[in-house]
Amino acid sequence: MGHIRWGLDRISRILEDLGDPHLAYDSLHIGGTNGKGSVCAIAGAIVGAERPVGLYTSPHLSLFAERIRIDGVDAEAELLERCAARVRPLAEREGASYFEGATALAFLAFAEAGIELAAVEVGLGGRLDATNVLRPEGCAIVSVGLDHCEYLGHSLGEVAAEKAGILKPAVPTALGELPAEALQVVEAKAHEVGAPLYRLGRAARVADVRVHSTGTEFTYRSPAWPHGIGLEVPLPGVHQAHNAAVALLLLERVGRLPQASRLPDLMARVRWPGRVEMLEGGRVTWILDVAHNPAGASALAATLDALRPRRPLVILTAMLARKAWPGILDVLRETADAMVLTIADSHPEGAGWDLAGVQAYLERHEVGSGRGGRPLAVESSAELATALSRASELAEGGTVVVAGSCYLVGDVRDALEAEGVLEPGRPYSGCDSNRRHGERGETKR
Repeated sequence: MGHIRWGLDRISRILEDLGDPHLAYDSLHIGGTNGKGSVCAIAGAIVGAERPVGLYTSPHLSLFAERIRIDGVDAEAELLERCAARVRPLAEREGASYFEGATALAFLAFAEAGIELAAVEVGLGGRLDATNVLRPEGCAIVSVGLDHCEYLGHSLGEVAAEKAGILKPAVPTALGELPAEALQVVEAKAHEVGAPLYRLGRAARVADVRVHSTGTEFTYRSPAWPHGIGLEVPLPGVHQAHNAAVALLLLERVGRLPQASRLPDLMARVRWPGRVEMLEGGRVTWILDVAHNPAGASALAATLDALRPRRPLVILTAMLARKAWPGILDVLRETADAMVLTIADSHPEGAGWDLAGVQAYLERHEVGSGRGGRPLAVESSAELATALSRASELAEGGTVVVAGSCYLVGDVRDALEAEGVLEPGRPYSGCDSNRRHGERGETKR
């Protein structure tokens, strides 16, 4: 199976030959540049307390089965293997991409498991993404920013046009607080197809946001709760309060909100690793975050500013060469006392950034001043184990922030699990046979 192939014909034929499993249950279809996985996880946790729910997200951090969750845990290996045996020959016949095959596998596994609702994250863009064969009862576009520009376009309007491709006639769509250029494009597409839009900031509001190390408290106001309801999502960051609000607005508009008295306990069930995930490692505190574009880096920097983690603060980072890493580094270095550059062990061969080129950029553009304008120590090692050790040494008594590609965060989570810092299987469980199975990738189709 290939890597990226545009179009819905192949996935449609595969699913038709499987009996259209994606039509056997209701679905929520959630897109956006950043935050779409968080919205899926939050919506799935809330609804999943009352009915069987499937969660399809990408990419995974360590286990392929993380992408396909049923009733809050990874799909069992036996189920995935049984479904893969049916999907594989059809995918090979169609010349399907990896992501198309994984999507067909997820949709079939959900049907076999008897779920009632699937929360499905768009893989890339929306209009031609393999997940766009769904007939959802509700959609969301969480955010629009510049990422994957080689595929989606180099302006917010172009990116928004691709993401707005998931809108469907008469299907309610929740929107995050989008930039004006993107919002104009989404609104025009909604008018064209007849999709009702509900905007955060207008149809619902967030107030009283308070960020702490184990989560984010906020007040949510909407027609369902005009006087507001106080909630906490166990994900640190102002952006996570907004992601939670998009999830709530979506559930409200499709009639799936629980009673107010139950909502705090349901929100506490949310698990979404690698998103300002904090771990105590004895000598240092570890913070893991998949900030792999400038907007993600800005959200991480704002969260670190709110949390005020112990100093010194060392950024350990690795990224794919095609990412907008100069903009990411420009943001992250402002928070740091030191920075260690590396390459993730699981980066596809030749896909990681060039360390010498990155350091040359830092020197050429004088991106060598860190927190408070003080000189920023920058080191590099192509060996992740060496980089991990060095970052830990530099951060003695303080904090290591692991930020960048999903590959890096997954590799570091594995290393910390091996060292006993991260409990085995936390927060995912099962399917150890799927470790390192297949592509991971931050571009997937």
